[in-house]
Amino acid sequence: MTPAVKVILIINVVFYILTYWVTPLISLDGHSDWFLNFNALHPIGYSGFALYQYLTYMFMHGGWWHLFFNMWSLMIFGNAVEQQVGTSRFYFYYLMCGIGSALVNQLCTFIGIIPPSQLVGASGAIYGVMAAAAFFFPNAKLFIIPIPFPIKLKYLVGFYTLVEMYLGITSIDGVAHFAHLGGILIGAIILFIWKMQEKKRSYSSNYWSSSSSYDAHYDKDESIWDKLKKNFTSKRTPKMRVTNVRETNYADHEYNQRKAQENEEIDRILDKIRKNGYQNLTDSEKALLFNASKKMRGEE
Repeated sequence: MTPAVKVILIINVVFYILTYWVTPLISLDGHSDWFLNFNALHPIGYSGFALYQYLTYMFMHGGWWHLFFNMWSLMIFGNAVEQQVGTSRFYFYYLMCGIGSALVNQLCTFIGIIPPSQLVGASGAIYGVMAAAAFFFPNAKLFIIPIPFPIKLKYLVGFYTLVEMYLGITSIDGVAHFAHLGGILIGAIILFIWKMQEKKRSYSSNYWSSSSSYDAHYDKDESIWDKLKKNFTSKRTPKMRVTNVRETNYADHEYNQRKAQENEEIDRILDKIRKNGYQNLTDSEKALLFNASKKMRGEE
């Protein structure tokens, strides 16, 4: 598992153990659900509501199967998404989808679409992660039991979105369908903002690289004297150079030193990918990594 997915999974399991195993043992008054009530998100204006619950509610679950399916989905989709965007960005994305899904659910309660109730579970954040997986890997295929053929991820997430919309409007089953839709919505907004920022960085990088190329070409314009000097010196017969052992050793040392520097730079780029994702590399870093991979394959 990737680092953020592992930490999130551990926190959810710890909260589950505290809720259903530890709390009943230490409760002296017989009320074993106080930990759940303390961390679940209460409707705004009702007794027990607190701002910290926008964070804690997504680590609480209504039972074992609720926890299992959420964490299973997190491992399926979260690892790929975290590798794409980086660990720090994944933490931000996951928490924002969870908080945003709660706000959407409470908005639906406020305008009367759904009745007020406590909210628990990581489902809103998980649906946001699913949306990100469909965004980055739309044509990845999954087998969903009992369907006997693979389904592309973009169609699967689209189908889930439509089902959640239908169930949210027509059914009263105790499931926060609008919180699921809220996770997808907030996730889509964050992904759109990131995409626009990436395009802006790419445009700025291309602009400055083209400007610097123009400046370099302009600086290389030769004067008449330089051209005459070049023509004169080019007609001279070049002298044969005898390379001795010392010069050869120096050349080998220089090559090894340059090769070591290239390897250090590649290691730095790979470490940057692990921490921040491939999309945060600069154009020059991507080019260096591409050229290095071609050399390793023997294309150069």
